[in-house]
Amino acid sequence: MEHLDLEKFKTKKILHTTHKMADCDGIASVYWGLKVFGGEYYIPSCELRSAHGLKNFLDLSEKTHIKECDYIFIYDTDKSEDIEIPFSKPYVIFDHHHKRDEKFFENAIFSYSITSSANVINLYNLSQEMGIELDEKMLFSFAIALYTDTGMFRTARKNEFSYFSKFLGSKKFEDIYEIIYQKKLSKNSFLNAITNARFISKNSLEICITEFKTHDEFYAFIDGLFNVLNLDILIATLPEGLRIHMKKKYVQKIYHILFVPIQRAYNIKRYQGIWLGFYNYNILLNALDKYKGE
Repeated sequence: MEHLDLEKFKTKKILHTTHKMADCDGIASVYWGLKVFGGEYYIPSCELRSAHGLKNFLDLSEKTHIKECDYIFIYDTDKSEDIEIPFSKPYVIFDHHHKRDEKFFENAIFSYSITSSANVINLYNLSQEMGIELDEKMLFSFAIALYTDTGMFRTARKNEFSYFSKFLGSKKFEDIYEIIYQKKLSKNSFLNAITNARFISKNSLEICITEFKTHDEFYAFIDGLFNVLNLDILIATLPEGLRIHMKKKYVQKIYHILFVPIQRAYNIKRYQGIWLGFYNYNILLNALDKYKGE
């Protein structure tokens, strides 16, 4: 199939879905598919309160009963293992990653996948190409997805801000906070994580080690305290395993050179930034002895 035939799909039963641990980009993408093509949807459990907030704003429940369908539309993933539902029907992919699962794309009847910072950018461009009108609610969901998928703009550049201005429209930036932070964070749990945090200086690096009960606490620390405390690396223990955050300038020199070999040596599976089932942060600290500085 060389192009996306809107009319053909509009007469079919479509099931829209996104990856496990659904995020705002995946949820906004599913919403786009529902508005353009109609059909049913399946949204896996959300990892973060930002996703819960957007799901509620769009009046989407996390999961719906999966009815018989003709096609499955998959959004915001380039790996078949990230999809919870079975591939029992022909499927279409809308994604923005690097096509790591080649067979996944080869077996799709159609895919629209261009590397970008968020899937909603691709869907916006596709909508423009095909004359699909997006209403204010849709565009605002795109703004939320772009904001969160760029790490609250930490990785955003000029291009992303250009799209964001189109998505935000007449809304205010603070309106986004009303959506993504509506689910409460446990203050006592978060304060406990900060109180029990260890701060270490090693080879000119400022490192924090602590334990969080939720990923929301992890991101709250990054968004509010990581830069304020002049940290270089955060090593966090979460229920699923370790999660590491560091300044961008150290990603290649430390994460890829020192930490990735550990991940491979211990055969650690990594998903959404989590080192699943691995909790021994001392191994990472020992590896930092090899860091020679800038």
